[in-house]
Amino acid sequence: TTMEDALAPASASGPGATFTPDPSRAGMKEIKKESAAKIAAEAETETELQADGLGEGDGAAATAAAPVPASPSCAPIPAEAMEGEIQSQNKRRAISIDVVIMPEEFRVVEKFDSLLTLKQVRIMLCKRLSLPLSRFSLKTRNQGVECKDETYLTEWVTESEPSGSTAGSGAGEGPPVPVPPAVAPQPQTQTLELIGTVSPPKAEEEGKTQNSLSSFEVMIDTDINGHPVLVNVTVDREKDSKKAYFGGYRDKRNGKTYHHACTQTLRKPKESKTVKFTRETQTIKISNKSAQSKREQGTQMARKDLYIDSSADKIITSQPYFTTEELLELKGKKALAIQCFIRQCFAWRKVANYYYTKKDEEKRKREAEVEAERAQKEAEAERIRRRMEPTTKADFDALYEELRAWKSHQEKSIKEGGGTHDQIQAALRELLDKEVKLLQTIDKLRIKARSKVKEDQIQARLELMASPKEWLTSQGAYVDVVTPFTTRASELVQLYHGLKLRNIPDEQRIDVLMSVKYTVKEFDCPLTRDIINLCNREKDMLDRGRSSVSLAGLRRRLENLFLHFVETPEFNPSSHNFQRVPYEINSRTKIYSKSATALYSKKTP
Repeated sequence: TTMEDALAPASASGPGATFTPDPSRAGMKEIKKESAAKIAAEAETETELQADGLGEGDGAAATAAAPVPASPSCAPIPAEAMEGEIQSQNKRRAISIDVVIMPEEFRVVEKFDSLLTLKQVRIMLCKRLSLPLSRFSLKTRNQGVECKDETYLTEWVTESEPSGSTAGSGAGEGPPVPVPPAVAPQPQTQTLELIGTVSPPKAEEEGKTQNSLSSFEVMIDTDINGHPVLVNVTVDREKDSKKAYFGGYRDKRNGKTYHHACTQTLRKPKESKTVKFTRETQTIKISNKSAQSKREQGTQMARKDLYIDSSADKIITSQPYFTTEELLELKGKKALAIQCFIRQCFAWRKVANYYYTKKDEEKRKREAEVEAERAQKEAEAERIRRRMEPTTKADFDALYEELRAWKSHQEKSIKEGGGTHDQIQAALRELLDKEVKLLQTIDKLRIKARSKVKEDQIQARLELMASPKEWLTSQGAYVDVVTPFTTRASELVQLYHGLKLRNIPDEQRIDVLMSVKYTVKEFDCPLTRDIINLCNREKDMLDRGRSSVSLAGLRRRLENLFLHFVETPEFNPSSHNFQRVPYEINSRTKIYSKSATALYSKKTP
């Protein structure tokens, strides 16, 4: 039998009695305890019926036919308590809740215990659907009334009883007619239709950050029935506290500042790929093995029936006994000998150190003397070179200073040497003639040095024009880049060096002249026309067999004109960076028109 069938007759004794549930937690716990006790009593009754030989249906019939006898384990229950227990059990059944989530119109159907509150239902729905609890609310679908969080689902059961609980159509028509226990219907699951609304977040809620929260709620499952429970967690932090500064950087494009951050999470240690520890021991494994030697020997003693030759035997006698006092004395003598030897060794090392130190000092002195003598010779040679071939201003100043010192010394010697006035004047005139010759020699050296310096400067400038450009890469290295301008400058510099060559065959000289002629013929201007005329004149003279000495002036003029051509940016773009003043086209480098060029080409081959 079921507990409802056992308690059905008792409910008939109190017609019109109603049960008002206690919404408090204590009332719910009492109902749970009473239900557990009734279920235990029902189990004992069913066990007694089975012991008497009655089946499940027989027990129900016997219960309906005659009342159950009283027993110590099952005391009589009042009719009002039984009726309240029946209503409590009906309300304990599961309730199916049909929720439509708005505004997405998503439908959810879930079953919940009737003892839960609407707040717990709301929490469980938010947890399963991942919805924000603070913005989720429930309303009835028909009337649109907002459900309160403190309301239990049992109140909804009270307000709308299932149709199978009583025989009448309503409570207002008359007292309810009790239903026999044998035909009492089973509890049915009631469906509750609700609407769940997720409201949009407020502006102040969107602006909140986790750092600004002083407390927040955490949903955990700690209830005895597995129901979710909200736990309020309070954040204990200092107000207006600044975070630690670990550095950062600022974006120049938009001015935003980015700060570095750190965590307290420990890094996972890296697993070693090699085995660093082992439990292997170093105990040696011992095994016994037998071996047979190649030769077998033995010892045989003399006896009556055996003769042993003892002619090669040696008799060994014991030496005198060596006492401890003698051993100590011997150790003292040996130690004294070792001390003497080591002292002698130290003395040898000291003497050798003195010897090599003195030898190294003498070697350094000899090298210093040789170096001083070599430096003196180099200085003397430098002084002679500066007198014979001066190149710098300091060299010429030294020559003039030595000339003045020599002149003053000669004048003093003449005046102190005695003699008549005429003799002194004649000697001074001779001294003046010598001084003039020396000054002329110094001037010639100055002109020669100036020419050499000028040639060196021209050569360095031409090399820079023809050298490749050096570009700095992003890796910090320099790369040599050959451009069309440097290629053009390199060709012109090679032609200039060819013009400066001397003592070469006439055929090679004519080839150089033709190369220069056709190179400058690309540009028609007074300068290029002069170069072409000089090339033709020198070629004509070489064909006539003129000597190189007679052509020196012509060649020098040709070299200067071609150098002017090379250093003109109109013809050599690389020379633009070597102009001391901004370049301006003059009458010598102004290019003629095409008609003038055509007319000149007809007259000049």
